[in-house]
Amino acid sequence: MLRRVSLRETITERVQQWWCQQCRSSFTFRRLTGRKHFAGLFIRETVKDFIQGRSSVAVIHERKGVGVGTISSWVRRFGDACMNPVEIAVILSLTKKNRWSGILLLDAKYLNKRQLLLVAVDFATLDIVGWLVTDAETVDGYSRLVDQVEACGYVIKALISDGHPAIIALTQAPAPRFIRKGTRPYPRPGVLPALPKTPRLAGIPHQWCVIHAERDIDRFTAKLPQEERQAIHTLVHDLLFARTVTKAERMQKKLAEATALSPLAAQRVARWIVYHWELLTVHHTVRIGRKKIPRDTNAIENVLSYVNTRLKTMRRLRTTASAEAISNLIVVNYRTKPLANSGNKLKRGKSPLGLAIGKNVKIDWMKLIKKSCS
Repeated sequence: MLRRVSLRETITERVQQWWCQQCRSSFTFRRLTGRKHFAGLFIRETVKDFIQGRSSVAVIHERKGVGVGTISSWVRRFGDACMNPVEIAVILSLTKKNRWSGILLLDAKYLNKRQLLLVAVDFATLDIVGWLVTDAETVDGYSRLVDQVEACGYVIKALISDGHPAIIALTQAPAPRFIRKGTRPYPRPGVLPALPKTPRLAGIPHQWCVIHAERDIDRFTAKLPQEERQAIHTLVHDLLFARTVTKAERMQKKLAEATALSPLAAQRVARWIVYHWELLTVHHTVRIGRKKIPRDTNAIENVLSYVNTRLKTMRRLRTTASAEAISNLIVVNYRTKPLANSGNKLKRGKSPLGLAIGKNVKIDWMKLIKKSCS
């Protein structure tokens, strides 16, 4: 019991305090009419409206009269009950037969200051084969994502990325460490040298997105005069977007000659391209299914733009659990949603999962929610 005193301290009364064992909170007001109970169909339609209708929690609260906290709890419950990529692949028999191309694109999307969504997208079907919520772009995080993708039955034949060091470390051995002059290198007496680590995807062709590479190169020449910076930018652009490897080699020689007597920043551009030559020109030499692999990551950028559009209507994600729940719902909804703006007419009107299965079937994303929730 609580003792309540009025503002002028003229009235004193005793108030009953109640304790809820489910939400672990106390309150003094007791409902006389009882709490609201919502039907399962109403809850599913509210969650669908939140994920598919591009409506914020506040808009749904005004439209349907449901509390903001109640909607958030429903979304969290359905998100936690979503099947993971491996379970979806097993149910749809993608582990045995699929139409994935084998060209995998990797990238990350910031959910907030502390969480990122790592995404693996197939180039041909635009299907999000695997996804993972982590706190940073690390080699361990991308390795776990690759393990998840391979567990779905995906055979990685080529890799496309934006050139992040954590992704490059999956296919390229780390550069030898610089030994300062005057220090004692290994092997030291009684200390065995470290064994060389084999990259997770050693031997897999890896293409560095030429658009991201061009942006990285522009940072080297930011302090050069405008005319010299524009001349180097033109040569670099012609090199990266060359149609053949012969033309790329010819432009590389022109760039080396043009920057031979230039400032150190311009010479650094030529050396950087030579050092990463193999990663920048893989699309000229590698064929997957008699077709060239893409030179950029536009496919996965389009997928991430859809994810970003859905995140704009979300409340701020405070915990990793809430970030995983929201990400699960967004990704599962995307995989079952027909592609409307695809440039390929054969893909238009088909869902990424339908393209992966090889049949023009409509899959309700609520069917990918475990029965204990739906």
